[in-house]
Amino acid sequence: MDITEQAEQVIAEASYSDPELEYSGTVSPERAAWIVLLGSFALFCTVTLSTILGVYHFLFQSTVAMPAMLHVAKGTVGITGSDLIETVERQNEELTNALTSISTDSLSQATIQFRDVSEANDASGPLLAAVTLQGNTFVTFNFANRPRFEWSRQNPLRLQFSRLKGELDILVTGVAEHPFVMDIYTEDLNSDKGLHVQILNNGRYRLSVSEDDIRLLNLVGVARAFFRDDPERPDLVRSGQELVVRVGARSSSIRQSTTNALTNATFSLQDTNVAGTQLESSLPNWHCSISQEQPPEGSFALVEHDGRVGIRLRRLNNAATHGVVRCLQEFEGDGLDVTEFDSLRVLATFSANYQSLSLCGKAASECPLMLRIDYDSRGHWLRGFFYEDLDSEEARQRCDSCIQDHVNTNQAVWYTFDSDNLLNSIAEDDWPARIRSIEFYASGHQFDTVVSEVALLLGRNSGNGGS
Repeated sequence: MDITEQAEQVIAEASYSDPELEYSGTVSPERAAWIVLLGSFALFCTVTLSTILGVYHFLFQSTVAMPAMLHVAKGTVGITGSDLIETVERQNEELTNALTSISTDSLSQATIQFRDVSEANDASGPLLAAVTLQGNTFVTFNFANRPRFEWSRQNPLRLQFSRLKGELDILVTGVAEHPFVMDIYTEDLNSDKGLHVQILNNGRYRLSVSEDDIRLLNLVGVARAFFRDDPERPDLVRSGQELVVRVGARSSSIRQSTTNALTNATFSLQDTNVAGTQLESSLPNWHCSISQEQPPEGSFALVEHDGRVGIRLRRLNNAATHGVVRCLQEFEGDGLDVTEFDSLRVLATFSANYQSLSLCGKAASECPLMLRIDYDSRGHWLRGFFYEDLDSEEARQRCDSCIQDHVNTNQAVWYTFDSDNLLNSIAEDDWPARIRSIEFYASGHQFDTVVSEVALLLGRNSGNGGS
């Protein structure tokens, strides 16, 4: 065989194809190619759409945490984090957006302050809201979020709490043109039981939860509440109203109540622009005065302090003699008739920043803050507050005309005082018929106190004020 024949044989063998080795798949190569092409296109579209939606969500829907600081106003507070380990706090604690449960005993009180700032680690922004846990209260703080960017501020600033048992005092003061929602659930978030309370605007609220009933007192503001399993039938609670929910009967009622007999008494709800203005023009119902045995003279002023507007009572400059700075609101004519009420209570929120005397002085009459109600011809009720206790043997905690000891709080922390029903502390034969005036004052040598609220709540047929 010559070379030409050998080449032809090699070519023939190379081009031979075994029929059994022919392509036997059910999908033709052309169809497989189309599947790959269309699948790649679908994947491209999915990735592109996901990227667009992700960027949109980040720019217009995403949120960041707002600073939340827990301030202990009295006693000690239990804090349980997501690790389920409880710690005891006596001063201040920064809260994160991890689930945190907070509890107070009968002798303690704490306030969570929220500030609306652009940077979550900046705690010096304006005050948005303050939630005060009264004694024997338990609540879980879930989160406090704000929109990440200013252009997405059509979405609400949102605070959320759950598992509430006890009583909360709530102040919302920083809501401007942006929407705001505070959600409070009486049960666990995973449950469809209990009540869902929403606070929607600047205002002053009191929410108490017990085994038998839930009460939402709206002193000023807008709020609503509904059963978790029936959100289509909310109760709208307006200023001056109290919502009472009977848990067992699943019934609710709204009462129109005389919530605060005083006028212009929630100073924190004043616009911050009034700080530095004349007190008489901004709060015309209040009359303040100064007296002292010797110079230096004290002072009173409408100020912004720690994010809140309040009346500052101050006397410093190394004063070593007695002085008083007081603010008074009187009722016209013969006074305010309170004979038709069976509940009379006083609320006050203040920060005692400085005092030079131990306790309230030797006669227990010189506190950095004292509250006084004058009624009928000679009767009066008096209660003092202090933070400085130098263990002086001569100092007392109750003045001669006081029926209760003065209250010991922490220094430079907002404290909300609730007198409970004063008629339970006064002999029935001595119950007030007409209240002539209510006043708060600072007394002593040197003092510095800011008062952000005073309320005189009157109620009928209830031990819970305002009903």
